[in-house]
Amino acid sequence: MASIRKRSKKDGSASYMVLWRDPKSREQQGLTVASLTEAVTLKRLLDANGQSFEIAQHAILTNEKRPPTVAEVIQEHIDLLVRRAGPNPRRIRQHRPARWC
Repeated sequence: MASIRKRSKKDGSASYMVLWRDPKSREQQGLTVASLTEAVTLKRLLDANGQSFEIAQHAILTNEKRPPTVAEVIQEHIDLLVRRAGPNPRRIRQHRPARWC
């Protein structure tokens, strides 16, 4: 089971070290990350995958590369239109699309 240790830096900020035992070599491994959220995510992935860092790393990289959702693309497009619309951006958001036959 992986564990998290808080480490204090000289400047007073904190970093977090995730510790686990490698399933093949049985040696203790560790990785220091900047935020508690990253540490908890890594710990959960390690615990869920038999302490295999390779599988956890693959899951993290796959999640970071996910394509944007349709809602994200539409919102980005609306935001671009609103910036170009000038003084009355509400006009664009109130527009209702025509019904398709």
